Amino acid sequence: MARYAYAPLSVDEERRGRFTHHQAAAEAERAAKVNERMPMFVGMCVLVAIAFVLSRSPAQAGQQQQQAAVVPQVVPTTNSQQISSVPEGTAPVIQVVPTASNNNEVSDGGPVIQISKPAAAESSSTASFTTATTSSSTDCNCNIGELRQAALDATPPHIIECAAASAGESQSACHLPAATRYAALKQKGATLWMTGCSGAGKTTIATALEDRLVKAYGKHVYRLDGDNLRTGINRDLTFSEADRAESVRRTGEIATLFADSGVITLVGLISPYRGDRDAVRKRHEEQGIPFYEIFLDVPVEELKKRDPKGQYARVESGELKHFTCIDDPYEPPLHPEITLKTHELEIEQSADILFRRLEMDGILEGAPKLTPPGLPNPDGDEEIDLHVPAHLREERMAEAETLPKVLITDLDLNWLQVIGEGWASPLKGFMREGTLLEVLHFNSILVDPFNLTNNKDAHTSTTNFEKFKEFRAPDRVSMSVPITLSCTEYTKAAIDSSPHGAVALTTQMGNIVAILRNPEIYPNRKEEIATRMFGVIDMGHPYIKEIYKGGDYLIGGEVELLDRIKYNDGLDKWRKTTRELMDEFREKGADTVYAFQTRNPTHAGHAYLMRSAGENLKKDGYKNPVLWLSPLGGWTKEDDVPLDVRVK
Repeated sequence: MARYAYAPLSVDEERRGRFTHHQAAAEAERAAKVNERMPMFVGMCVLVAIAFVLSRSPAQAGQQQQQAAVVPQVVPTTNSQQISSVPEGTAPVIQVVPTASNNNEVSDGGPVIQISKPAAAESSSTASFTTATTSSSTDCNCNIGELRQAALDATPPHIIECAAASAGESQSACHLPAATRYAALKQKGATLWMTGCSGAGKTTIATALEDRLVKAYGKHVYRLDGDNLRTGINRDLTFSEADRAESVRRTGEIATLFADSGVITLVGLISPYRGDRDAVRKRHEEQGIPFYEIFLDVPVEELKKRDPKGQYARVESGELKHFTCIDDPYEPPLHPEITLKTHELEIEQSADILFRRLEMDGILEGAPKLTPPGLPNPDGDEEIDLHVPAHLREERMAEAETLPKVLITDLDLNWLQVIGEGWASPLKGFMREGTLLEVLHFNSILVDPFNLTNNKDAHTSTTNFEKFKEFRAPDRVSMSVPITLSCTEYTKAAIDSSPHGAVALTTQMGNIVAILRNPEIYPNRKEEIATRMFGVIDMGHPYIKEIYKGGDYLIGGEVELLDRIKYNDGLDKWRKTTRELMDEFREKGADTVYAFQTRNPTHAGHAYLMRSAGENLKKDGYKNPVLWLSPLGGWTKEDDVPLDVRVK
C-alpha cells in the first residue's frame, strides 16, 4: 500500500536544528495517521463519483444526444475528400446534407450550412446573430459569407486600445512610435502584394527577393502565400468567392500587422477580385504603411506552356472546374505600383526591380528618407544647415558684438564652411574632446540621431570622462579627419572670464562670421593628433605644419553661421550647400547620382569614364542617372591648373 506524507516546510538549517526530541516524535505520529486514513478518503471519493453518474436521468442523456445531432454534415464533392488538396485557383463545391425534409432556398454567394434547431433548445438559445424561424422545425439556412460579413459590420468602429487613446489621442499612443521602431531595426515595414494568375511566378520571385534581403542585407522579411496560410489561419476556407474574399482580408490584416512591426512582408496570392485588393490597400493607407501592388502580367497561353503543377492540363481535360483566369474571373489591377512581365524577365531581374524600388523609397533604411529617391541619407540621418535664418541675422550679429572674439585662420574658415553647409554631417560644430578621441582612435564616431540609447546629444555636450551612458550609441559614422579649432592661452583666459556662454569667430580681416555656443576648451595634443592621422611627424607635410602652428588649446562647440561664406573669386555661385544640391537633383529627376572629382581640366579620359559609367547605370535599370562633376578646390600642387581655370 502506498504511503502518503505532507511535504516538509522549507526552513533554514538554524530553525531545523531547534526541533526537540518531543517535537520530532509528534511529527512522526501525525505522519502515521495520514498514511492510515488516506486510503479510506480515496475510496469515499470514488463511491461519490459512481453515485453521481448512476443518478443521472435518461431524459437528460436523451437531451444531450438531441443537441449532438445538430452538428451539420458537410461533404466536399471534389475528387479528394480534403479541401486542402484542391488545386490553386479552383472553387470546390460544398454539398450540405439537410437535417430535415423542409429545405428552404439558399443563396449561392458561398458555401451554405443548414442547421436544424431542436425545439427543446429553441427558447433558451442565444447568439450574436440570429436567423428568424417560423417554428421549431424550420431549418436555419446560414450563408457563411453573409454571417461573416454581418459579424464584421457589427464590429465597433473605434476600439480603444489603451487609456492614452481614450483620452483623445490616436491609437499610435498605445504603441512604440513607428519612427523609433524603424530606426532601431534599421528598416521600415512595407507590404509587397503580388497578384496574378496561377503559375505567373509570385512565390518564385518572392522567394528570390526574400533570399537577397535576408542573406545579403540582413533585413527582416517574411513571405505569406497560399501554402503557409491555408495550412493554418485559412484552413477553414474554400475557393468560393466569399471565402476568397475572406482569405484576402485575413492575409491583408496579417500583412498590415507584420509591416507595422517593421517587417518587409511579401504576399503572393492570386487575389482575383479588385475590390478585395483595394480594401487591403485602404487598410494599409489608414495605418500609414507603404503598400505596393505588384501585377505579374503573363498571358494565359504562356501560363499553359509553363504549367509547373499540371493544373492547366487538368483544366483542359475537364478534370478541374472553376479555375481562376480560365472559367473563373480575374480582375487585373488598374494602377499597380509595379508590373512584371515575368515571361520576358529572368527571375533575378524581377527580384532586382522590386529590390531597387524598396531601396529608392528608403524602405531598407530605418531613418526617414531625407534625400531624393536613389540617394542615401546624409551621414547620421540628419540634414545639416547651420546658417542663421534671415529674419534673425541682425539680432545674432548684435549679440556677436558683445562676445569674446576668437581669431580664426583661413584654414579654420574653410572648415567652418564645411561644417555649416552640412558637408561634415552629423557634426554641428568644431569637435569636442570626446568626439576628437573617437575620430583619432576609430576613424569614426558613434551617433544616436533618434535617441534610442539616450545618446543623441553625445557630440553636442561637454565631454565628461567620469560619467558614461548605460548603452553606447547604435550607429557608426565614418569620420577620419579631426575638425578642430585652436586658440592661445590669452584667448582661453578671455573665454574663461566671460559671463557669456558663447564666443564670436572673427576672420583675419576683422569680420565676424559665426557664433560658437557652449565652448569646451581642452589641451591641443598636437603630437597625438599628427601621429594618429598620418603616422609620422614631418614638418614638410603641409597639414602637419598647420597643426603645429596652432595654439596650445582647442575649442569645441556648436556654431551658427551669420551669413554664407564667400571668397569673391567668381566661383561662389557654384559653392552649394548639401540641401541646395539635393534640390538640384530633385529638379532633374535623378534616380541615382554618380560623381567625379578632378584636380585637372577634364580631358578625353575623364569624358570616356563619365560616359561609360552613365551607360552602365542605365543597363542596370536606372532611368535618369545624373553626373555630379566636382573640381577639387582648396590646396593643390604647384604644377596643378588653378581652380578658376578648370571650372571656366
